[in-house]
Formats: sequence, structure tokens, C-alpha cells
Amino acid sequence: MALENKKSIVNNGEDPKKWSSHNGRDYFRLLGESEYAYYVPASRDGLNDMFLHSSFTVKSKETVMDPSRIAVCWAITRSHHPLLMAKVIRDRNSQTSEDDPYFWFSPPEDAVKEATESLVFNTLSKDELISNYLNGSRTLSDERMSYLVISTSSDLEPSANNDEGKYDLLMCAPHFIGDGASLHQCTHELMTLLSSPQTTHDLAESLIRPPNWVDLLPPALESRLPVLSSRIGKAAAKVNYLQTLHREIGGHTLRRQQRAPKKTVMVEKSFSEEDTAKMLAKCKQSGVTINHALFTLCNVAWGHSNLDFRAIESPVMMYTALNLRPYLTTHPSSTYWFLALTYFNVVLPSFVPGTIAAFWNRARSVKAQTRKVVQSPFLPSRAMTGARTRAARARGTLSTVSTSNAASVTDTADFLPASINDVQAASGSIKLPPAPSAALFGLSLIGNLDNIYTQSASYSRKHISSSSASASPSYDTPSSPPTLPLPSIDPGKHQTEYIHPIQMITIHTVTTASRQKPGGLLLLEHTFAKKLWLHLCWDVNGFEMTDIDVVGFFVLGWSGGSVML
Repeated sequence: MALENKKSIVNNGEDPKKWSSHNGRDYFRLLGESEYAYYVPASRDGLNDMFLHSSFTVKSKETVMDPSRIAVCWAITRSHHPLLMAKVIRDRNSQTSEDDPYFWFSPPEDAVKEATESLVFNTLSKDELISNYLNGSRTLSDERMSYLVISTSSDLEPSANNDEGKYDLLMCAPHFIGDGASLHQCTHELMTLLSSPQTTHDLAESLIRPPNWVDLLPPALESRLPVLSSRIGKAAAKVNYLQTLHREIGGHTLRRQQRAPKKTVMVEKSFSEEDTAKMLAKCKQSGVTINHALFTLCNVAWGHSNLDFRAIESPVMMYTALNLRPYLTTHPSSTYWFLALTYFNVVLPSFVPGTIAAFWNRARSVKAQTRKVVQSPFLPSRAMTGARTRAARARGTLSTVSTSNAASVTDTADFLPASINDVQAASGSIKLPPAPSAALFGLSLIGNLDNIYTQSASYSRKHISSSSASASPSYDTPSSPPTLPLPSIDPGKHQTEYIHPIQMITIHTVTTASRQKPGGLLLLEHTFAKKLWLHLCWDVNGFEMTDIDVVGFFVLGWSGGSVML
């Protein structure tokens, strides 16, 4: 009945890509182009389903990590971000005979009970949690858009303080509703709630007052992109898009051969605080960031590994994601759970730079290419065209959405050339064969996570202590109301009570990645706890090279970090 009512609304002329409701309670909208491009592969085998793993310790574990408190905090977090509670339904389009996926959101009658259905407690280790998620059957589904695991690993050494505990967290969500930054912000929000001095009962009270769902539900990315709307603006955007494609040349790829069923593993590399500080200082001195230098390190590593000089005349191309949130038009929703990504490529020479100065000059080239992308007034238009192209590829209709057709979707003037080769043909120039445009691999560069995980400020409670050695500490826990700092006099000696914050939760590591396709590979980078962390997520059975060769290729790049020390 709900679907019939929805169809009648859509047929009555409402935009299906805007949230609608047929009864004032249930809400739905069609997936946007970017969301659709990610949804299709995810619906098959969970491709690109994301996870975040965190290892952390807790004080006053019996209170902070009580299962009922975790369930309430998880329910509150989900209520702030309705896509985590939404479902995807498929509706047959009578015109195309294809299934159109819709988001469907029904506010829960019992938020804690519904959150508990997506909450699991176990005793698996970090490696087991990650491996099971990456290689096992899909955890998420159209019916379950978020999942949380809290593990007390059985192989962890017991703490000397019985009031302290060690835990692992695994938070999961599909990529078509957010990105890695969404996972990090969500984990921080959950940790802040858990360490709050509020009682579990007081926290649950906030769920009684439901938010304004109409304002909270996020619209599709494409509806908030400020693309050029004038005729001349659209024409200029198309020319810019064609020029961008013309410059994206890459003739190098990893040699893939699926020797066995996919087996995704994750290799982790971290640098000490001291080494990280030296790297950051060296990058700053050279006028670049650690992200720019990492592209160059990968470029150098490939140059050293490409011993047979394959395609040495062609440059190396790598891709990365770009956060579009700063470019979007305003919206009343406060949620950060929505997809707002596009991609761009970095092109570098394939030969190894001969000097340290040449290395840093190449890093500055990465910076210049990045700045040209992020500062371009055509970025929103390029992002829109890219989203439509990826969606067409997911639908299997990319052949009918060539560069010219992609432009026609944006109502660009018909007289414009469809490609750079058309320009050459019109001028009488020789039509050249298309240059190779293959990417070596992708980099996920999240940046400094210490800006998100403000642990000392966000995860602390008041602690009442005394100058007397015999005085026992008292936490301002939910079962212990706050106490004001008061001077007290003990007969025979002076004693002063005072308050200072105690950090209830300390996060030691964070790791994000996603389910890969056969032969998939992704390199991830972030800074956390003042340390640089690199993670390589890849299918060990998907390459011609042996495991040692592939890992050695990246270790060579990491050891190249000595350039920055």
C-alpha cells in the first residue's frame, strides 16, 4: 500500500529526488546519481561497504560500557543521522523496466530496541573483526544501513585496575550514505555520549523528543551542487570537462591475475610521534603537505618497482577523493551522514626523480594539480558530470552516455564539440589515437584526525581528589552527582579537595577501509595521536606479483619516507 501511495505522489509531478511523505510519517526519495553509483555494486556483494575499527581503553568500565548504556547511546547517534536508520526499497520503473532504488525512512517507535538489532557484543580480536567484515558474507543490507560491534577480546591481557577495560569497536555503513569522515565523526559522537556524566536514564530521555525529520533528512548531493546555469556557463563547463579528460593520461597499472578467490588483507604502518613531526616539518619547509608527499612516494616506489621499464614513456596516474561539503549550498540538516564526494587524478612522470630536490619539486607538482582542482569554478559542474557518468556505468548504459551525451544531460549547447578530437578534425589537424587513461591505484587521504577526536576535552569527567594520601578518588559518574570544590579541615591536619578532569575513554588506534572487489587495492593515510598511519587494503590473490612483491612495493614507498626525515 505504501508503494502504491508513493507512486501516485511521484506521478502527480513531485520531484522523486526530494524527500516526500504520503502519510506525514514515512519519508522517501530516489537515490541521487552518486548514491546510485555506489549502491549498485554494494547491493550485489557489499562492494565499498565501509568500516571503522577502534581500539580503546575505558575507566569505570562497569558504568561507561554497560550494554544498556551502549544501546541508548547508539540509538541517540542513529536518531541524529536518519540515513543510518533508513532502508532501501526498489520500485520497478514502468518506462525503463528497471528497478529504481529509493531511500525509505520510518521513524522508529522504539529507538533503543531498533538500535539493539544493529548492535552486537562479542570477543573477537581486531584482526578477526576486520577480516570477517572484509572477506565474509555481507554484514549490511538494504534493510540494515548501520551496524556496531563492541568486542572485549579474549586475548587481551587483564588490566591491573579492575575498573579499567580494553575494547574494540567496529562501526559499519555503506559508502552510498557517507564516507570515511562520516565514520570518524560518528565514532567520536558515540564516544562522547558514552563518557558523558549523564545517567543512562537521562540520556534515554532525549529520545522522547523526536527531531524535525523533514529538516534533518539530507537531500541528494546533486541537488546542492551550485552548477553553472547560464547557457554560456554550461558551454564553458563542458569545454573544461573535455580539457580535464584530455590531460588525464596514465599508462601504468598493477598486473592483476585472480589466482584464487578474493582474500582482502590489511597491512598497517605507523611512524613515531618524533618521526611524524620531522616529516611534517620537512613538508612544511618544502611548501607541501604530507598528502602531496605521499603521492610522490608512491610514484617513486612504482618507478623503482617497474624494473622492466614498462610504458616508461607514459606518465603514472593515481586518483583520490575530494570532499564536496565546502562547495554545497546550505541546508537546515545538521547530519554529516550523506555522500558528498567526487574524484580527481594526479599525473606524474613514471621515471624516478634523480635528486632530493627533484622529489620535492614533484610533490609541489601534486600540490599545484590539487589546487587547480579545488579552486576551479567548474568543480561543481565537473562533479555533477562525473556523478552522472559513474551512475550510467553502474546502470550499464555508459556507451550511450558518451562525453557528448553526458553534456546533453546538463542541457549544454548542441553546437559544442563532443571531444578534443572533434576540435582537431574541424581545424584540419590529424586525429590522434586516444591517450591511455588508466590509474595505478587510489589513495584515501583523510588528514589529521586529532581535529575530530578531541579526546581530552570530550571524553572527560570531573574527578574529586584530595591532598590527603588516604583520601580515595571519586569519579563524577552517573551514580555519583557532581561535587563542588570545597576546602575541608581534617582534625590534626589540613586537607583540600579539588576537581580536575579524568579522561574516561582513551582511543589508541583508528582504522578505516572498505570491502574490495577481486583485484582491489587501496592505500589509506591519516594522522592520529600525533602519528602518521598508513594502511594498505588489498586482495592478496588478485595480482601476478607474489604477496611479498606487492607488500615490498609499498614498504619501499614507506621506507622512502626517510627522504622526509
